[in-house]
Amino acid sequence: MPKPLIPKQPIDNGLINFDEILEKREVLQLRDYQASHLGFFLNERRSIDMSEAGTGKTPVMALWIYAQTEGGRVVWCMPKSLLAKNYEELLLWSNLNPDEITLVDGTKEQRRKQLARKSTKVFLMGFDAFANNWEAMRQEYKNLVHICVDEAHKGFSTHGERDYRNPDKFWGPRRTVMLYEFLKKGGNFLPATGTILNGRLSSAYPFISQIESRYYGSYNKFLDWHAILDDWGKPALWKNHERLSLILNKHGKRITFEDAYGKENKVLLTIPCLMSDKQKRHYKEMEDRAITELDNGDLLEASGSAVAIRRCLEIMQNPESMGIKEGDAGKSEQLRNLLYDAIQDKKPVLIFEVVKAAQYKWAEIAKEMGLNVAVMNGDVTGDKRQWIDKDFRDGKIDALVCSPDVAGVGFNWQHVDVIVFMSLDWQDTTFIQNYRRALRGVREVVLKIYILMYRASIDGRIAQKINAKSRDRTEVEKGVQVQIRLPS
Repeated sequence: MPKPLIPKQPIDNGLINFDEILEKREVLQLRDYQASHLGFFLNERRSIDMSEAGTGKTPVMALWIYAQTEGGRVVWCMPKSLLAKNYEELLLWSNLNPDEITLVDGTKEQRRKQLARKSTKVFLMGFDAFANNWEAMRQEYKNLVHICVDEAHKGFSTHGERDYRNPDKFWGPRRTVMLYEFLKKGGNFLPATGTILNGRLSSAYPFISQIESRYYGSYNKFLDWHAILDDWGKPALWKNHERLSLILNKHGKRITFEDAYGKENKVLLTIPCLMSDKQKRHYKEMEDRAITELDNGDLLEASGSAVAIRRCLEIMQNPESMGIKEGDAGKSEQLRNLLYDAIQDKKPVLIFEVVKAAQYKWAEIAKEMGLNVAVMNGDVTGDKRQWIDKDFRDGKIDALVCSPDVAGVGFNWQHVDVIVFMSLDWQDTTFIQNYRRALRGVREVVLKIYILMYRASIDGRIAQKINAKSRDRTEVEKGVQVQIRLPS
């Protein structure tokens, strides 16, 4: 069979059947609030969809994009793990044909072929692919002016600027600057995220600045309005929540999960764990520094920071890598107990873990117990993630171990009744996004969410950070407030 002319298109690799798509198109219908939101976004040149995960933002985005293709071309930007899924959703909800939609991913030569496809009306691409290619695309396609961004907080929630003395140097993320420069042409803009406040109020600024710049004028003015800075000029606390809430509500639409489906049918269960004596001794050597880093917000910075936090997590989650034996009441044993119950109940299990080495450790434990296991993290390519997703939904995988960041968006795992958090990401919004993979619509069965935490450890400190961020967020926007109970 000859290779397709345009590489890496989901329609060609067996993931999508276009005949089935055409049949489904005939019966699709928006919910009332989706239709209302779509009307608002079509009437506003630039606005934002802030609806929570699981409420159906994707069909609204797809139809907004389809409307923009009348006389123009559109970039649909997103995390790479969503490319294949959103490709299918766009085919489902619009009247576009496969030759009018091009997924941009892969090697430089593959991207060259993809971008040269003249019939394309919508380009689907990851954040970095957008930042690295939009200028060349604009040269080729003068009417490429509109952009929609799915899970916008993943790509553009941190402000960036060019250094005016050296235009090739950037303060902050380059790709945020590329978004600003793309939009200078004046095109329409629809970012969509249920996480507009991504752990801090300032994560809303990049979007507000492109929707209506006159509210603040500059990032520093935004901080004057909303931040209380510490001695190093970093935001320590946030203020004027009501002003930000009014601005977001004027230019955006939001429906919460509970507005759409009623109260979340879930229960959070904290399982206390104990370190071995040797584990505890090594942990205590690093604890004070780790707590200082947490209080300073180092976990929010670049991957090279938070050295003590990462060291403590390694001692807790994967002590074997340092020649330390885990205790009999540690997380491994508690996970075995939960997996044993799942085997007896014939239930699939979804496991989240922050530490990469520990992800493979938990997968090995599940494998030893006779389960079919897969790991979904940054080591797994976008194509492979789509097949893992399909196998998990089809029941071919019993236990799926995920990093919170990679598997936090886009996946629909309603068949899961048991989720285990072996460790916690520092964001309250990431925690919500993670467990909502299994909360898609109304659930008949209670979703059990187990959180394994070592007593008297930074597990509890991170949980307190999550709870505090959740309180901050719900002062600005309506939504679920996270309240993780600390181990007794």
